[in-house]
Amino acid sequence: MSSKRRTKSTTTPKTEQPRATAEALVERGDPKIFVAIVVWLVIFGAIFFSFKLPNFPVSRADVWQRVPWDLFDLIDPPNPVPAVVSSWGNLSQRVPPLLVATAILLGAWATGQLLLRVVCPDPNRRTSERTFFAFALGLSAWSLITLVLGWFGVLSRELFGGLLALAVLAELGLRIFRRKSAPPNEDADDHWRNYNLWLFIIVPFVLCMLLGALLPSTDFDVLEYHLGGPKEYFQAGRIEMLPHNVYTSFPFGTEMLTLLSMVLLGDWYWGAVAGKVVLMSFGPLTALGIYAAGSRWFSTRAGIYAAAIHLTTPWTYRISTIAYAEGGLTFYLFAALYAVMIGYERFHAAAEVRVPWRPFLLAGLCAGSAMACKYPGVLSVVIPLGIAALALPFTRPGERAEQRGGAIRLGLIFALGTAVTIGPWLIKNTIETGNPVYPLVYSVFGGADWDADLNAKWKHGHSPNTYSPLDLAEKVMDVTVKSDWLSPFLFGLAPLAFLLKSKRRLVIWLWAYVGYLFLTYWIFTHRIDRFWVPLIPVVALLAGVGATWSARLSWRILWIGLFGVVSLYHLTMISGPLSLCGYNAYLIDYPLARQHTEGYYSPGLPKLNRELPPGSKVLCVGNAVVFAAEFPNVYNTVFDYSIFDQWFADKQPGVPAGEWKLRPADEIRRKLHDAGITHIYINWAEILRYRDAGSYGYTDFVTPARFAEMQRMGILGPQWPIKDSSGYGPLDDLSPTQLADVQKWVPSLERSIVMPPENKATAVYQRYQIFPVVKSD
Repeated sequence: MSSKRRTKSTTTPKTEQPRATAEALVERGDPKIFVAIVVWLVIFGAIFFSFKLPNFPVSRADVWQRVPWDLFDLIDPPNPVPAVVSSWGNLSQRVPPLLVATAILLGAWATGQLLLRVVCPDPNRRTSERTFFAFALGLSAWSLITLVLGWFGVLSRELFGGLLALAVLAELGLRIFRRKSAPPNEDADDHWRNYNLWLFIIVPFVLCMLLGALLPSTDFDVLEYHLGGPKEYFQAGRIEMLPHNVYTSFPFGTEMLTLLSMVLLGDWYWGAVAGKVVLMSFGPLTALGIYAAGSRWFSTRAGIYAAAIHLTTPWTYRISTIAYAEGGLTFYLFAALYAVMIGYERFHAAAEVRVPWRPFLLAGLCAGSAMACKYPGVLSVVIPLGIAALALPFTRPGERAEQRGGAIRLGLIFALGTAVTIGPWLIKNTIETGNPVYPLVYSVFGGADWDADLNAKWKHGHSPNTYSPLDLAEKVMDVTVKSDWLSPFLFGLAPLAFLLKSKRRLVIWLWAYVGYLFLTYWIFTHRIDRFWVPLIPVVALLAGVGATWSARLSWRILWIGLFGVVSLYHLTMISGPLSLCGYNAYLIDYPLARQHTEGYYSPGLPKLNRELPPGSKVLCVGNAVVFAAEFPNVYNTVFDYSIFDQWFADKQPGVPAGEWKLRPADEIRRKLHDAGITHIYINWAEILRYRDAGSYGYTDFVTPARFAEMQRMGILGPQWPIKDSSGYGPLDDLSPTQLADVQKWVPSLERSIVMPPENKATAVYQRYQIFPVVKSD
């Protein structure tokens, strides 16, 4: 290829793909500003590291003290454990889920590349940007493909595998054809070659994410419905309404990728692990988008800094390894924002008045995908970016009628894209329940298997309990400096982005979006910390920009040194033995990992898995975490109708649930027989948690006395003996409300047993009971 042709193929029109350079954006400043910024960082860092971790009995200072020892122990454990427990040799066990995840990601990339050529083609698009949007479209497409085929009961490994392979072959074939017919665009995004130090720092974090995602999950919500729902779909062979688990009527955009993984692997348990790896990819892919955006609008250096800040933030690791929906929501929020920014850039760079509609179609597809991950996406992505689309034509002088026409066109294009990716979920809910956003907005749409009492309980459990200025200040502190899994670089460096005068307008708009995301979190949600996590990539981008405020060598040396040292702190949090970011036995033997985690939040589950006779079916009371259950079961979540009440209570109008009587013995026996129930498992630990002050509440009909009465009626046999200490909980660990509840049940659940590790007599309560159902003659 001639040098002349090479130059032509890599030249980028200013209206399409501007290449920001560090030299063009850097503000050199004066020594006083340098000193002021150093003082700011020292003060911010001192405040940040002065806090104790809200969710753990340690402080950040304690973690610092452990840094060298914990990291050395990762390489050379002081007391080597048997190889069967933890060994690099156990990595071979990870191969099947890793291969399935790789196949899905490769197929999603290929599908997205094909779609991107249609939705928003740009021959001058950089590799990083093209790859980012290809994954955004491809992963969303495969989520929808799984939904549609699953809805029709076609969960076929052969079909899914064939479609994935077809997408890859089509993309590779198209690339080969284009390479022969046209000179290649040699934009290889090779800027990282000049930043090998940053790669050296972030690679351990990505490796930890991968190894963490390859472990069984231990989170309550994940086990209850993020993985539990796909498991039930997989076992049923189709996607259908689960009236006992209201959470599975949410949009399940990310969960469909988990279901796809289960189908391809042919196993619900290890398929869920493969699905976790697919969902883990949202973290690095978001960082790729941050890098691409930073490079496009600020500088390559800003993009690299921002991506590194995002990847080393413990929140990114935590969300990436737990299989929360926030990983997908965060990814699609940033993708939609990125697409809107492209639209604005093209509009203001173009000579003609015509509005650029393709970026807003892409933005709409990503916004709908964000809402398909989690309902709050309508507040955090669809509404604000939809307004941005409508506002675009008015940001440049012109005829008012023409501006209104442009706004209408862009609004419709954005709405069309949004409808394509969230619409199928709304249609599914409308068919199943009559409410497109079930169980929300019950007062408007109603909903099957739902009533005013359940709706009131739901709203009470998912609404803020105060709007006081004090709480607002507290949440600002949580989001900026206090949360366990923050990085000090996020809000320590992001304000410095204002120093870049040439990009101050864009910086102000990005900060405004961050403020909007925080306020919607505080005003409209029940303020669980992960609900504000989607603002992190926007702050990371600003922080990366802030880190480029000066071209001074002294600043670069200081910044790189700070980043390297603090990264050791973050790596200790992520991978250390305190497990501050979640389960991290990276090299554990897989069967042992399954055994270790199957009893999380459900202490009786391991015993049931081991000791139930073949053909058993269990009614679970107070226990909705049944993902690890290897037996047929019936359960309900705390926000669904209580199956125990529906089956066994002789309800009387106006009589409190605690005073209801049991139905006649023959009627109860018949119900148990018709449902095939052979055992009843009661999780008292969870029931106590639900009945605690400020929690969701639990039906008063369920008490130990009720099961004792069922024994006297000849319905239940003797309860299974519990010899393992894990079946008991110290009374000292209970709150006053929980302790009062247990004491009402005396002597049903109270015991005094010898508990490890002190091996002394301890007052405890029985955490669960298991009763066999007496067989009818």
